[in-house]
Amino acid sequence: MIIKTQAEWDALPKTFQNYTEIQIHSEETWITVRAVPENSKVVAWENSKVVAWGNSKVVAWGNSKVVAWGCVSIHVHSELATALLFGFSVAFALAKAKITKKAKTATIITPKKAAKVTAGSWLAAHGIDRSSAKTTILFKRVSVDFKTQEVEPNETQWNVGTTVTHPAWEPSVQECGAGKFHACPRPYFADEFRSKPDDRYIAIEIAVKDLYAWPKNPNYPHKIAFRKGKVLFECDKFGLKIGGTNDRFGKAV
Repeated sequence: MIIKTQAEWDALPKTFQNYTEIQIHSEETWITVRAVPENSKVVAWENSKVVAWGNSKVVAWGNSKVVAWGCVSIHVHSELATALLFGFSVAFALAKAKITKKAKTATIITPKKAAKVTAGSWLAAHGIDRSSAKTTILFKRVSVDFKTQEVEPNETQWNVGTTVTHPAWEPSVQECGAGKFHACPRPYFADEFRSKPDDRYIAIEIAVKDLYAWPKNPNYPHKIAFRKGKVLFECDKFGLKIGGTNDRFGKAV
């Protein structure tokens, strides 16, 4: 759900029947969040301006600006984001953003990062428990006709049921660009890389040995490279299989 004005925010219900991500896109005006509806989370995108009160929880991306009061919790995922902390608010600095304490009672938490990121530590950091399994399931956002890099030299088709292998595997050369495919631990993390209205999400089974994590300070910590993967099914942005009652790993629930 996309919110652009205070009136749209004020019209939200107190609770949602289905878990809902509320995306705030408010470049010109500030939106005041006094309480987050039950069964939802709030994400401030791009150049959004948000004032959060009470026990609200906000995720900050892009150039968003968040002013936190009360016992607000902020997860800052972009180096371009700005946060001001008042009261007993807490900011989790998941990127090197500009976070300023305006009260002694406010707290900035900077999670300790591994000295060297590996595929295993990347999976663990994103809460993916693969136990002794040799494969894992990650996600991509693709076009309406299951393509990425459309009309480009690296255009790739991602039809359900197919196995896709990168023709020129060179993941260590650069984090972005050619030489690898990219996947995310949750479908909605891929929203940072594609934004066409008719896009789809797909679940891909990937051998852990075919993953590559950038070892030092990656610019996009929610993205990992992979060489080869099998497209299992189309899903919604939370990983639920479309057209079935399956969880994010395709298992019946």
